[in-house]
Amino acid sequence: MAQLIVSWFIDDGRFRVHAINAVGRRKGRIIEVEEIETGERFHGSAKRLERLVQVLRSSAGEAVHASKGTPGSES
Repeated sequence: MAQLIVSWFIDDGRFRVHAINAVGRRKGRIIEVEEIETGERFHGSAKRLERLVQVLRSSAGEAVHASKGTPGSES
């Protein structure tokens, strides 16, 4: 089964989030967070990366989504 890899920017383009979208019974999950300026990439468990993205969004003043997962996930 194929899965779609998506990415989006947060904190006014300072960070790029790479994720796998939900397909079928599988949950969407974040697989990597990249700092654009330095090129440094952060890896870890899906839960840890989800918390990191929530912290980055809240510190940037962006609205934190109530649902977990990736943008466009239907699960």
